[in-house]
Amino acid sequence: MEESFKPNSLTINKLLTDSDALYQIPVYQRPYKWGDDEIDKLWDDIIESYSNQEPNYFLGSIITAKSSQGTKYLDVVDGQQRLTTLIILMATIRDLYPKINEEQCEEDPFAIGIEQIKNAIMVSDKFGRLRLATHSNHSTDFDKHIIKGNTSILKKPYKKDLRKDEAPEFKFINTSVEFRYRLEELGEKEAGSLLNYIFNQIKIIRIDCTNVGFAIKLFQVLNARGLDLTNSDLIKSYLIGKLYTNYDEEVVKIKESQFLQDWIACEGIALDIEESMNELFVMYEYFLLASNPKKSLYDELERQFENEDPIDVIGDFKAFITGYQNHVYDTKSPLDYSFFYLRWSIYWKTILSTAIHIGYSDIKEFKESLRRFFYLFWIAGFTLSRIKQTSFNLIKWLKDKKLINEIKYELEKSIKENKVQERVESALSGNVYQEPWCKPLLALIEYNQIDKPEYIWLGDRNIHAEHILPQNFNEVYGWKHVIEDDRDGIEYVNTFGNMTLLSGKKNIEASNDAFENKISIYQGKGKHGSSDNKITSFRITQKIFDDYNQKKLERWDIDTILKRKTELLEELEEILKIDLKNIR
Repeated sequence: MEESFKPNSLTINKLLTDSDALYQIPVYQRPYKWGDDEIDKLWDDIIESYSNQEPNYFLGSIITAKSSQGTKYLDVVDGQQRLTTLIILMATIRDLYPKINEEQCEEDPFAIGIEQIKNAIMVSDKFGRLRLATHSNHSTDFDKHIIKGNTSILKKPYKKDLRKDEAPEFKFINTSVEFRYRLEELGEKEAGSLLNYIFNQIKIIRIDCTNVGFAIKLFQVLNARGLDLTNSDLIKSYLIGKLYTNYDEEVVKIKESQFLQDWIACEGIALDIEESMNELFVMYEYFLLASNPKKSLYDELERQFENEDPIDVIGDFKAFITGYQNHVYDTKSPLDYSFFYLRWSIYWKTILSTAIHIGYSDIKEFKESLRRFFYLFWIAGFTLSRIKQTSFNLIKWLKDKKLINEIKYELEKSIKENKVQERVESALSGNVYQEPWCKPLLALIEYNQIDKPEYIWLGDRNIHAEHILPQNFNEVYGWKHVIEDDRDGIEYVNTFGNMTLLSGKKNIEASNDAFENKISIYQGKGKHGSSDNKITSFRITQKIFDDYNQKKLERWDIDTILKRKTELLEELEEILKIDLKNIR
């Protein structure tokens, strides 16, 4: 098959209204992703060139290919974000200024009016100039809001909706709203003049390729330096390009459809587990290499996939991330919950995913050993550099099917060589309140006391590490006994034994008060007996008022703090399999 391409310098008018101006975003392309920053840059560039009346402003390029499906629509292999944005701009002008340039069109043959705008959006009011095949919902949303909708009534989406990369509906709306704001500032007359400039003076290079496979190769060459593309985009195009190289025309469409079904399924998994496709491919890269990458993600994976069938690659990748979803992310296990508080998440996630993917036999014991290793190094104050090589070693040991006792031996050796025990003892002996692991350790102890606990989300700052003895106790009524103690209460206020878990509202209410009032708040009686009628859900906090009500505890003082510290450390000994008798 002859492989060639033809570059054409086209005005926006020709790009959007010529007889061959029919485009489709193929199913293998990423969804629409442009946000405020990209819109700002495009708009500023257009306005600057318009203000300077540059005769031929170049707006970039798009790469197209003849559709293998035999339709008259050209596949857009690169430039889909820019092309989609131009169509949204046209639709926004159509709805905001339906009489734009009405008078000028009577006198100036180059003036652009509403009919030309409509023709740039649809052919004969029937066929859209741009079709989105990335997902059926994407096409429906695009038609509903942009092509056939009334963009002038659209409202700015919430930021949380705009963060959903795989659901571009809100980005379509956002782009239109942002353009509307800017067009309203210009006013209809100035917008009409700008429209004439856009259609007649701004140009795009359209590179037409004879087939999709060659277009993808060209796309990869032009984007070899990573121009505004994610690694997953390049990986996807590389694998699809290999399909067109490996299979003849009769088979390739079936293989492409099979590949894309798995790819879309992987994107769905990525959404479900709150990870980007890029991050998941990094995990897969680490799994394949079992060593620190020496090149970029794309270059490393291109080398790994060079002699592999793309169908096998995407199938194995899907199985890899499905294992993580089913056996880590979606479980109701406190053991799995505890990992999500850790730093260095890309490493523990990859290690666990590797163990699951290869079917490691002693998975529960391995998870416990891995948790122990990561938590101890975290508490000890080490940075990523200290656990990085061991993490890659763990991936290799798992792939080599090392026995669990061998792996535990290697981890214990690393703990001893780095004097982790001494550092952990020192960290847990002093002030823990400001430590990032303080609340996670309390959460682990909470899980250890409950049958089938729910996950405790610590990321929204609604859960606080509560000081039972207030930080400003010497200014608060009810703590005279601590003030008069020969020991300095300040030295104990931020220690582990004085910490418990409490929700945000209760923490604010209880933060600086007498112990008796704190007990009332913990029990849901509120500071004055009525403000909050919900008992704290945390068992480690419930135990404090249970002991108080059962007369096991009369007041909160330094001795009580030391006793509770011992109790909490004993639980940590059980959870993390570490001897803390030197500091209990």
